[in-house]
Amino acid sequence: MPDTAEYLDRIRQHAEGRDPLELQERTPKLLARFIAKVSAEQLSKRPSKSKWSVGEILAHLAEDEVATAWRYRQMVEHNGIELAGFDQDMWARAGDYGSRLPRESLELFRLLRGANLQFLKQLTPEQWECFGIHAERGRITVRDLAVHMAGHDANHLEQIRRILGLEKG
Repeated sequence: MPDTAEYLDRIRQHAEGRDPLELQERTPKLLARFIAKVSAEQLSKRPSKSKWSVGEILAHLAEDEVATAWRYRQMVEHNGIELAGFDQDMWARAGDYGSRLPRESLELFRLLRGANLQFLKQLTPEQWECFGIHAERGRITVRDLAVHMAGHDANHLEQIRRILGLEKG
């Protein structure tokens, strides 16, 4: 499913003017807090037939972090590399996100995110500007991708808040 301009704008707005690494660092902690006292049934219940459950969103976040880890490293190693997109709905079906244990998906996400943050924090200013040519988004630097992922996190955090009926803040 290709990214739409509206989606990309919304993602950018979530992270605009903020430190993308700080935003990314807090996401696993917020997710853990959100689901701490939520039943397995609540985590697996879809808000509608066409919308993912909280558990499916957590599985998506973990698998998206795998793709992002690869992209960051490929851009630094091979500046200017072509970056394929992926069909998140196909990944969800093939990975059977609905059958995954949400807390295990969160733990996988936390570990992968930690590894990515460790990688990003040691980059030189020049490495932050390494880029790839994304199949759907065009030219994207390591910095651009870090900002995108921070906005992606915020988008899914809001989605989970809505599903679970949590107050913002």
